[in-house]
Amino acid sequence: MSLARVFAPVALAAVLAAGCGPKTVYGLSSDDNNAERLGAALAKRTVAKADAPLNALGKPLVFAAVGGAKKQLVAFDAGAGSALWTVDADVQSRVAVAGELVVAKEAGAVVVRKLADGSVRAKLALAGDLVGVTTDGERVYVVTQAGTSAKPVWSLIAYSGDGSQLWQNDSPGALGAPVAQGGLVLSPFLKQWLAVLDARTGAQLTRVRGLDEEISELRVTATAAFFGSKSGVFRLDDKAATGSRAGSTYGTVTLPKELATADYGHDAFDPVQAGYSAFDRRRILWRADPTADGPFRWSDDLIAVHFFRFVFGLTPAGEFRWAYSHPRVELVASEHAGPVIVAVAGDGTLVALDAATGAVRASAKLEVGGPVLGATIDCDGWAPSGAGEAPSTVTALATIARDRDARFEAIKQYAVATMAKLEGADVTRDLVALVVDPRTPAKLHDTVADLLVARKDPTGLPALIDALAVRPDFLTNTQPVGLIEVGRAIGALGAVSVPEAEQARAMAALEQQAFDPATAAPARLELVRALIAIGHGRERGRLKAELVQYRADPGFAAEADLVVAMTAAVAAGGPEDREVVRWIAADARSHPAVAAAAQAALAP
Repeated sequence: MSLARVFAPVALAAVLAAGCGPKTVYGLSSDDNNAERLGAALAKRTVAKADAPLNALGKPLVFAAVGGAKKQLVAFDAGAGSALWTVDADVQSRVAVAGELVVAKEAGAVVVRKLADGSVRAKLALAGDLVGVTTDGERVYVVTQAGTSAKPVWSLIAYSGDGSQLWQNDSPGALGAPVAQGGLVLSPFLKQWLAVLDARTGAQLTRVRGLDEEISELRVTATAAFFGSKSGVFRLDDKAATGSRAGSTYGTVTLPKELATADYGHDAFDPVQAGYSAFDRRRILWRADPTADGPFRWSDDLIAVHFFRFVFGLTPAGEFRWAYSHPRVELVASEHAGPVIVAVAGDGTLVALDAATGAVRASAKLEVGGPVLGATIDCDGWAPSGAGEAPSTVTALATIARDRDARFEAIKQYAVATMAKLEGADVTRDLVALVVDPRTPAKLHDTVADLLVARKDPTGLPALIDALAVRPDFLTNTQPVGLIEVGRAIGALGAVSVPEAEQARAMAALEQQAFDPATAAPARLELVRALIAIGHGRERGRLKAELVQYRADPGFAAEADLVVAMTAAVAAGGPEDREVVRWIAADARSHPAVAAAAQAALAP
């Protein structure tokens, strides 16, 4: 549905007419989606030819806001693994970095600092609530909301690096946090328009109106600019003048449902996301081809999803490639820098993950006196020299599944479902470990049990056999766990080819547990069913012995499903086997229920 329907044009026109301020460039009427004017505006833009940090040093830098008793801003050189500088600062917004400028809201004012040493260059008073702040290295651009609830006014104000006001555009309709690039300022308006302004004068050069998607998320790199929403990403090029997904250079990804709450970027209209928040811990990390003709292309046909302590490498179609689980502490900030995914944890740990494999190519520790609240990562193009060893995908997924944080139940479900699709005995071993762990949540336990059955992986049989090795022991207070689930998983292997030696081992383990008096009836039934399934007739000797021995036992007769399964399995054998079943059916000493089951098993 067109977003134009979302707004009430007549009412909004009245509001716009009531606007006041030094200059108003925002309105319902404009020469929207003019391809010629957009092309001319983009032709004025200065962009780099290759990915690189936006800061003037050209180094991979991280700017971390530190909380605690002593609030600080730390500029960290990720390449050198050491701090560039640390200053006392109560950072209350995102940190914006470009050229020689480092900008953020601090204690009620926007503070402009020098990149070289963090010293204060200017302080900009705020006349209203901060919506967003950015810089292009020459100027600082601040969006505020002031006025009253009945008559709010949003302002986009440009300042020199020394704090002199250069121009101001007011709007009675909501403005989002801006971004700046190469002589342009991109200003989202009412989630439907993207105003392209001359950074020097504030004049509107052109405007893009979204026809079938809102405009609420912006991103600039050294080489390109993008805009979009929770649904997808548009590249800001000449095709963007169509305002439509179909006519623009547009990309979207398909995420597993467990990761679908992740966003492509920060919501420019959300006051919470003007600063660092939990939204930074649930993000799609991506890069895209900045200049190629043709359809939108995600770099290397890969993306990543940061979800609190975890990072997943995926294809744009949602196919799993790798996983990283950060130990103990949440990752509070992350960015796709091209060759690597850079992330910073709450304790100051920095990691650079290979974007293709998830291998840790670099790691460092920011020396901080308190928790890292958030960070701005300016590391585009950084390629650490460390090759890193590709992590064990199974181990990473198993670690995620074993995590004790109850917030991540859906992620654990995704981890075990993904793990079950992988090959190898270690997969079964880790799934079995989850089944037999009493701390595994009930829902996850049931999912894993079903996945074990569905796998039908003969290489995992040794792990299943090992799970049956635990014996009841009163003195050590040990009891076998997961017998039903393991029995079902072994039974499923009856339909696939299993090496004879492993078949014999499995049968021995099943017999030992199934016919132990300490084994509960429900487990005994599944174990016997597994024995029948995997034995392919070799189990009949033991089944005949058990039937003969316990045919008169009322307790055995009470396990009706077990009796039926055993008599049917023996009756399916040869003449000698069937003769034993006939004898049980006819023997006056057999319990009536057992005799009836035997008689039924003999029926044609």
